[in-house]
Amino acid sequence: MFPTLLQIGDFRLATYGVLMVAGYMASIWYLSAKRSKLGLDEAGFSSLICWLFFGAIVGAKLMYWAVEWRGVLSGAVRPLRDFRYGVVFYGGFFGAALTGVVAARRLKIPYLASADYVAAALPLGHGIGRLGCLAAGCCSGTLASVPWALRFTHPDALVPAHLHGRPLHPVQLYEAFGDFAIAAAMVRLIGRIERKTLAPGTAALAYVLCYAALRFAVEFFRGDDRGGFFVGLSVSQWAALACMGAAGGFLVKRGVKVR
Repeated sequence: MFPTLLQIGDFRLATYGVLMVAGYMASIWYLSAKRSKLGLDEAGFSSLICWLFFGAIVGAKLMYWAVEWRGVLSGAVRPLRDFRYGVVFYGGFFGAALTGVVAARRLKIPYLASADYVAAALPLGHGIGRLGCLAAGCCSGTLASVPWALRFTHPDALVPAHLHGRPLHPVQLYEAFGDFAIAAAMVRLIGRIERKTLAPGTAALAYVLCYAALRFAVEFFRGDDRGGFFVGLSVSQWAALACMGAAGGFLVKRGVKVR
């Protein structure tokens, strides 16, 4: 589509990288606007962001290497040299969730209540990042006959060779639009939590449930290697099923109304 935003001589500014940074900044901007609700000063807020980003990066890379363990052993995947490539969203999600526990304890803020705000910031940034995937041609879809199918013809597009130039499902847009819709829904839920008509943690659990359902469905339209894991489902789909079960169970057990 448009993998290079700017080129001067041998220097190339990748559209993917710019949109990824834009996604991070949008998430941070939303959270910074809610800093007082989080009960944090500037230093505490900066510490929280650092903890979350550290967990997200480490978790995303560890899960990618675990999925691609054959490539790591054969040398096709070089963990350190190719560090900027290859991430698994759910690995980053689990990593940030764990470091978030540590951050909440160190900063003395309630974990679930704080996670409510992250539940709106995360899909906002994630949706923008998926637009970067669209620009680069990565995370591409399967063959499609729908009127809105896209063809990736740019020589630098990261679409698999056998799908280059052929009509594909724009799965990057499916997920981006789904993420933006989830973000909007979480903002509304947060408003009700702030008005004390919903219990703290409701938005966080609802995000986990909604994104898991979105990701599980979108994976069926992915045309890149999904790392088939068991009975035809990808690793991400099994992670999504686990998240749906866990979040749904918590929501049913604890309820959503303020007690």
